[in-house]
Amino acid sequence: MPRRRVVRRLLVLLLVGLPPWTVIRWTNPGGSVGYDSYFAYGLGTLFGPLGRHFTLLPTYLDHAVVTTYWQQAWPTGAFLYACALASVALGLIGREDRRVTAGLLGMAGAAELLHAVGLVHHNPRLLVLPIGTVLLWGVALARYRDALRRLVFVSPKAPN
Repeated sequence: MPRRRVVRRLLVLLLVGLPPWTVIRWTNPGGSVGYDSYFAYGLGTLFGPLGRHFTLLPTYLDHAVVTTYWQQAWPTGAFLYACALASVALGLIGREDRRVTAGLLGMAGAAELLHAVGLVHHNPRLLVLPIGTVLLWGVALARYRDALRRLVFVSPKAPN
């Protein structure tokens, strides 16, 4: 595969990790509105009464008590995304299996969707936008459609 294509896919995948993956709109009992966001690399407040703050994912995992499945889904999605980045980077030396990368992107998007659904189930007053799911699945479909087709429709080999 041409090196330019691999570099382009790597850049596209890096860009997927920059915007917030989950945006949450919340309202305090006093009526103030705030926006929190979960990124692939951390979480923070975009706008709120206490101002902006940001916590990196390793610091969050070091201090947080993550007990429910949907709270575990966000770091799991970030890990799967990092694995997809590593898989694409292997393409620079000709060792990428595009089916693995596509599967990792699909699972990372599903994990982020599970996180968003869990947030809404836990607190129905939240407005949750799972942007990461759309981005991850969009890249998987746009850049890895052929690999996804081969991943899902594996044709069995005839016995000899």
